[in-house]
Amino acid sequence: MVESQPIGGIKRNFYEEVIKDHLQKGPVEHEYSFGFLSELMEDALDMIDGACRVEYISPPVNICGDIRSRYGDLLDVFRNCGWPFDQKYVFLGNFIDGGKFSLETLVMLVCCKMCYPQNFVILRGFFENELVKTERSFIGELRVRFSDSNKWQALNATIKSYLKRLPVIAVLNRKILCVNGMVTSNIKNEKNVVSVKNGNSFENHNTRLEVMFVETDMPSPITPNKIDEESKTLRDLLKSMDMSMMINSDNVVKQGYQFTLCHQLLTITTGTKLVKTHNNRGIVMMMDRHNKVHFKGIQGLDGEEHDDLISVPLRC
Repeated sequence: MVESQPIGGIKRNFYEEVIKDHLQKGPVEHEYSFGFLSELMEDALDMIDGACRVEYISPPVNICGDIRSRYGDLLDVFRNCGWPFDQKYVFLGNFIDGGKFSLETLVMLVCCKMCYPQNFVILRGFFENELVKTERSFIGELRVRFSDSNKWQALNATIKSYLKRLPVIAVLNRKILCVNGMVTSNIKNEKNVVSVKNGNSFENHNTRLEVMFVETDMPSPITPNKIDEESKTLRDLLKSMDMSMMINSDNVVKQGYQFTLCHQLLTITTGTKLVKTHNNRGIVMMMDRHNKVHFKGIQGLDGEEHDDLISVPLRC
């Protein structure tokens, strides 16, 4: 992971109090002032390195898939998987979708990133990418909460600038690619191209990859031949980079996690009930310092208590 320093002094104390306040109050709407949000996003922009598009991480770490503004689920992640000041996290994008509690979700994650930068990696996902490249406003509630056009437009521009600077790929243990969508070495769009260090066998080699943000909630039916073709494509790419597998969150998985493409691809969904067609489960992938992996179920703070912890071997 890129070494960065947390925000210091009085500001760090202030943002830590914001985190504690959010954790204590639970999944409720917060009354943010224009001044607070403006200062928060300006401070966040000052800290983020827009040139850093790939983060390199090591365990112990918790990997989270789509949250999509499910703020109660985010708080439940911290309650059940470790507080943000104690545990390392990677969020695979799609943490906001413009719905209710988008601001609370954004504020919580941005404050955590500023106060504990070594513990937090936040990737840009499909939703964040769409907000960056289109003329759409960040979320409708900006206009509702700040009716003055100068205010909501200023916040919208600052938030978009922040989302645009987020990294798009994380590499775990130099062996596992983590991304919101998919990647390819067949470059067609230079805007989404990053250079990724290859695994341990190729110390001085990099591979240029294009990140593809996919708009989908359920994987479309594919034939056995299509599965074989995609499995071979991914296998060849991983082999050329001396890597073992990929983790993404480009569609909603009913059980919260799913291995496909000959166990080379793991898809994770962390937010619960993200689509109307089924009540999907939420999962966090927890890897300890010995590379042992567990999948922890998330219900949300308004959900039932649970103790499930599923252990599954992972290619590391």
